[in-house]
Amino acid sequence: MEPLLASLFNFYAFSTGRRLFALFQVRKAAVAASHVDLAAHAAHAIMHDTETRALEAKWAGRKLTTYSPEARQIDIYVDAAITAFRDGADAQIRASAPGDPLADAAQKMIAVLLPKGAGAITSLPFVEELAEVQRILSRVDEPDYKPLVAELGLTRQVARLRDLEEQYRAAIEGPGGALTFAKVKDARAKGQSLLLQAVAMILGKYPSDSEADRTARGALLEPILVQNEAIRRYLRERKPIEDVNPETGEIEQDLPTQEPAKP
Repeated sequence: MEPLLASLFNFYAFSTGRRLFALFQVRKAAVAASHVDLAAHAAHAIMHDTETRALEAKWAGRKLTTYSPEARQIDIYVDAAITAFRDGADAQIRASAPGDPLADAAQKMIAVLLPKGAGAITSLPFVEELAEVQRILSRVDEPDYKPLVAELGLTRQVARLRDLEEQYRAAIEGPGGALTFAKVKDARAKGQSLLLQAVAMILGKYPSDSEADRTARGALLEPILVQNEAIRRYLRERKPIEDVNPETGEIEQDLPTQEPAKP
């Protein structure tokens, strides 16, 4: 397992407003404690999430125009390619003798790549389906799956899907790389990573459980921990997580988070 910060720290994914509200307070505390590096990092994270907030506003206010005819046609081809990959693996599984290790490996691969079946992917909105195609293509290149794909005779289907991924991405983004929800998600993910980096920096400065370290660590981490606990309460009560104003911390209507459904 890669030691990514998100896997090492038990924090929820913050909304952009909550990240900004916490980071403003962290920067203030860092300045008061003369932690120049932490204050500079918080300022960088604030700058990034200010831009993320602007992206979210642009996404929310965009005209929900339909995609180009090219995107719709390529989507049909992508659906067919995903289904062909699934059908090819299924055919090998059904034709195998009982206990054939190849069939067992194929079943496990399909459970990972298409855990809810091909239809769960082909029915997704364009942007989300593209993300799933990219995930599948990255997995079939892994050492555990690449030889298996060849042995199952699925190399041609993978090559077709790889070719379509390029066309699909270009058709969805449009000329000049128009704003897509994928870009908004990437910006949010980077903002979350910058927040976790701030946590790591704080822990590095005060790593022990001595009273002095706990007090200093708590003063810097409190704004982040308060937001994390607020999100935990939302999830425990099964309520949608509301965003907050970055400057006041007051609840405000969250921005849309879903790509419009595929027609």
